[in-house]
Amino acid sequence: MSRMIRAAVAAAVVLLAAGCADDHQDATGTETGPPSALYEAARTYQEAAARGDWRTACAATTVRRQGGSLEHCIDSHPDPAPAPKATADSSPTADPPRYADGSTPAPHRTHRTGGPGRASTGPVSATDAQPAPASGEHPAGYAVLVTYSSQWPSKPPTTTRRALRLVQEAGAWRVDQLADLHTGETSLLDALGGRP
Repeated sequence: MSRMIRAAVAAAVVLLAAGCADDHQDATGTETGPPSALYEAARTYQEAAARGDWRTACAATTVRRQGGSLEHCIDSHPDPAPAPKATADSSPTADPPRYADGSTPAPHRTHRTGGPGRASTGPVSATDAQPAPASGEHPAGYAVLVTYSSQWPSKPPTTTRRALRLVQEAGAWRVDQLADLHTGETSLLDALGGRP
C-alpha cells in the first residue's frame, strides 16, 4: 500500500512541477507571460537528452514525438550517446599483412582507454519563450530557446542553441518539436518550420 501512496505523491509532484498551476496569469486572468513550468520542462528535457537519459527525455515529450509510446521512443535512441567517429589518422588504411601461404594473421584486439565515451555538458539555460502557432503536424504552444555547451575529450567546447516547441498534453508541458539554430539564425519560429 505504501508503494501506491509514494507513486501517487510522486505523480502529483511531477504534475505540479510540469505546469498544472496556471502561474502565467494574474489575479484578473490576464496573461503575464509564459509560465515558469514551461522553462523547467524545456530544461528537464534537454538536460536528460544531453546525458543520454532517454527514459526521462522521452517522458518529457508528446506521444506524437515518442512515436506512439514511451518504450518506442526509448528504444529508438542510443544509450549512451556514441563517441565521435575516429579520425582517418587513427584507423589503419593499409591491407593486413599476409603470410607466404596467402593467409593473414588473426586480428589483434586493442583496448582503448582514452576518456569518457560521451561529451561533457555544461548547464542548460531556457529563455526567450514566445507563442508558437500550429504548424503542420505540430499543435500550437510555445517556442523556447535552450542553450548549452558540450565538450568532447581533446576537443574545443561548442555551444548549441536549440528551439523547442512545447505544448500542453495531459496537463503538462511536453516537447513536441526541436530544431538547432544555425550561426546567425535568431528566429525560433523560423527554426521550427516557419511562421503562419
